[in-house]
Amino acid sequence: MLHVKIEKKYGQETINKLKDLKLLDSNYKISSDDAYIYIPVTGKPDGYNTVEREAMKSSRIEPERVSFSYDIIGSIAIIKGKSVDESRYLSRFLTERKNIKTVYLDSGIEGEFRTRNLTLLYGDPAYTTLYHENGIRLNVDVARAYFSPRLASERLRIAKEVRDGESIIDMFAGIGPFSILIAKNRMCNIIAIDKNPAAVELLNKNIGLNRIMGHITAIAGDSGMLVSEYSGFDRIIMNLPHDSIKFLPVAIDAIVPGGLINYYEICDLDTLESRMEYFREIGLEIVYKRIVHGFSKYQNMYSIELKKSGR
Repeated sequence: MLHVKIEKKYGQETINKLKDLKLLDSNYKISSDDAYIYIPVTGKPDGYNTVEREAMKSSRIEPERVSFSYDIIGSIAIIKGKSVDESRYLSRFLTERKNIKTVYLDSGIEGEFRTRNLTLLYGDPAYTTLYHENGIRLNVDVARAYFSPRLASERLRIAKEVRDGESIIDMFAGIGPFSILIAKNRMCNIIAIDKNPAAVELLNKNIGLNRIMGHITAIAGDSGMLVSEYSGFDRIIMNLPHDSIKFLPVAIDAIVPGGLINYYEICDLDTLESRMEYFREIGLEIVYKRIVHGFSKYQNMYSIELKKSGR
């Protein structure tokens, strides 16, 4: 049977990605050896190493009533977009995983600091956990600062793009997953900003938790005001997918000609087309655009790399 073969440290993010692609074959067990995890799939996904391997039928009972979306962050599972009754029913399928200690329902992002509205479904009301991704460790507090494991592959892709010596602003840094992964692998200088003081507190803890090559300066404050004080940067990361467009003018002013903006937005196709026109009108070259993951029936989260004209 066809399996994706992946290093253990990338196991959970790969499983999440295959779920998003609807290629994970949950009828069979995931297996492993000393170095790799082997994930059964229904088709060959682009960009992954696949092998033929014997598979055992899974004993896990799958939900019969509804399909559902969820995130796993360390020992915490978060179900999204369902009623409390549906989520209580669904939580038992997640607790079959031996590492899951707590399950919440996420009823949406709210407030100035974009935190999750959480309802406890199972286990102790623990909000903090240690999360591993792409060779880094992150202290996560799911109640105080928003974090999504679904961008793990995207974060790794951007980190591989960065070159030694780049100066970077991470405008909406959160607890630091982009900044820390980049600084772990590159000799660069990063200013990481977030409006949420709790996120910046965790960001500083996470800097200390990881061995990094580069340098990160963590700042609590409003990026829209703070970034206007800077100039001469090579790259700006704008991961605020519902509101990034509002901050694009200050980002453009802060980068050098030829500098790059890694821009993220959740939108439908019509909005995407209008964005493409707007970017060109204000002097930005579209280096690439790609879908990171689906968001709703008509919307996707897009990753768009933009280059400032002039070099």
